Amino acid sequence: MNEEFQDYINRIVEKIGVNGKKEKQIREDLYESLMEKQEITGESSPNSLLGKPEEIAKEFRENLNIKPHTRNYGIYIYGFEYTSKVKIFGIPLVHVNGNPLGVAKGIFSFGSIAIGVFSFGGVAIGAISLGGFALGIIAALGGGAISGGISIGGLAISYGISIGGLAIANFLAYGGYARANIAIGGVTNGIVSIFNQHGTGKYIFKTPVDVDKVTIAIRKVYPNIGNSLLNFINDFLNLQ
Repeated sequence: MNEEFQDYINRIVEKIGVNGKKEKQIREDLYESLMEKQEITGESSPNSLLGKPEEIAKEFRENLNIKPHTRNYGIYIYGFEYTSKVKIFGIPLVHVNGNPLGVAKGIFSFGSIAIGVFSFGGVAIGAISLGGFALGIIAALGGGAISGGISIGGLAISYGISIGGLAIANFLAYGGYARANIAIGGVTNGIVSIFNQHGTGKYIFKTPVDVDKVTIAIRKVYPNIGNSLLNFINDFLNLQ
């Protein structure tokens, strides 16, 4: 079966909320309708051939007397899906998918699984992501957060800055356990290591620290570091 047709049919069946023989029959009917319309019109897009999945699903539910299985939960309504008509480079500006394990793909995406520039969901993947598990190019915030820039979470991993219970980064990490070139926290492992329980590294400091001495050590590791970034690091030292 055409992959685009398969995805289209899956979305409709998911919204109808049937299984077993009814589901099988609906899938067969939809596929036959798509093929017939394609032969007549020459169109390849299922949306152009039959219409939006939510509209088709609504017709089936009405014909079969099935009530939509929606449920409010926080900002989501399970069973609800919205895709904005506005698109950027062919990608919807906003896509909300409230179906369990539903995938949302948009510039702004909201769903159990969200993929986009700004992603919010149970699993969020994007440039800036917020979710139970967040994977971001620039920033990630979640129970588990991984990013190239800044990560904040119970488990935070990044190339730049990580803040979390377990924080691992290349440049700066702050957390219960912190590992980075500059590590600040309870238990630390870094070139510059500032700790209040246990620390390992080349330049080791137990809190409370002499900020000037820490600054000298950081400048030995990063000779060209700017004052604004040093002040940012000092803010973390003041938290210890």
